[in-house]
Amino acid sequence: MITSITPFLLVFFAHAALSAFTKTARSGQDYVEPNTAGTWCYYPGTNSKIDVACVGNKAEFAPVIDAHISQGVSISYYGADHQRLGGAEYPVKTTAGKVYLCLSGRAGDGTYKTECEISTADNQFGLLSRCALAVSQKTVTDGCYVSGVAPTPANATSSATGTRPAESAGSTSSGTASTLNSASATHKSYALGLGLTTLVFVFLFVN
Repeated sequence: MITSITPFLLVFFAHAALSAFTKTARSGQDYVEPNTAGTWCYYPGTNSKIDVACVGNKAEFAPVIDAHISQGVSISYYGADHQRLGGAEYPVKTTAGKVYLCLSGRAGDGTYKTECEISTADNQFGLLSRCALAVSQKTVTDGCYVSGVAPTPANATSSATGTRPAESAGSTSSGTASTLNSASATHKSYALGLGLTTLVFVFLFVN
């Protein structure tokens, strides 16, 4: 009995030792935990801190974010050469040199967040050395979230009208002004024509 159980125990402990995420991890309002299918996913909180761009002392994260959003696994580890090492199961301490952890997900308010950071330990994210952008991956293959453009009031209006709300309002105002100017010109032309006709009749009547 013990002999038959031993291989399963070895597999279990080997898996635990070689897994980057083995328990729910939290950083602020952000979580990494399994979804209902057992896939480790990243769940950013609403109103997360977002960088405008990865520049300055965060410039090193720009190329790895580009690499991350171009592939479809929402949690991935990358080497110093920005090549993907593995997903949430990747054991960080088995790699010599710098290791980046990148996570992408969608918050409850529909906004997206992708962040990359330098990783030094398993079951850990949200360290100080990182860059986070309000973008999603181009495609998502692990079922953690649906990629795309986050819905905002401006985007919703633009998709319906094809223009920004301010531009739409400007176009309406311009159109109304053009209509009024055209009507005014037509009225003036009609009045001038009527006046000339009257003068002709008066001239013929007198003569």
